[in-house]
Amino acid sequence: MKDKTWAEVRARDTALVAACLAGDESAWTEVWSRYGSLVKAVALRAGCDGEEARDVVQKVALIALQSLSRLKEPGKLPGWLAGVARFQALEMIRQRRRGEEIQESSLVYHVEHADDLARDQELAALRQVFVRLDPRCKRMLTRLDLEDPPASYKEVSLDEGLASTSIGPIRRRCLRRLKKLLADLSQSPSRTHC
Repeated sequence: MKDKTWAEVRARDTALVAACLAGDESAWTEVWSRYGSLVKAVALRAGCDGEEARDVVQKVALIALQSLSRLKEPGKLPGWLAGVARFQALEMIRQRRRGEEIQESSLVYHVEHADDLARDQELAALRQVFVRLDPRCKRMLTRLDLEDPPASYKEVSLDEGLASTSIGPIRRRCLRRLKKLLADLSQSPSRTHC
């Protein structure tokens, strides 16, 4: 792979994704032989120990299996896998630090007794639609709902140059947009996965 140009690597990744979606198991094996170590390295760099990194690789593989058809630019497969790996690693670390089940943020509805795969699918869907929000919504929801501890309305209003009384209504509109994007995603037709 060292002697190949980026264009050749991206073309091969595009072909691999297409083959995976067509059910070619050898393509799936090649994807993981090429990028499994990348996913593990991202998890380790994020702060996971060896066992947690292996768990992250398994979670990312499951998410990829379920969501590969939604990858808009198949040539960017390694970046997508690395992003999913980083998100999963940070969730793993949060879980370890809290010493209990991950408490989903107010952005993700809580499903009692949901199995790990269902929760991972919800988190992957949330991540997929979160990036579609406008930059202000992303900043505000991250600060108010995802950071631990969350920022206050006063802090956010100062940083955004807004009145503190406008933060709540803007946050609600952003959450409605996010909820609509999630609903649209759940209604989109599913494709065959590798």
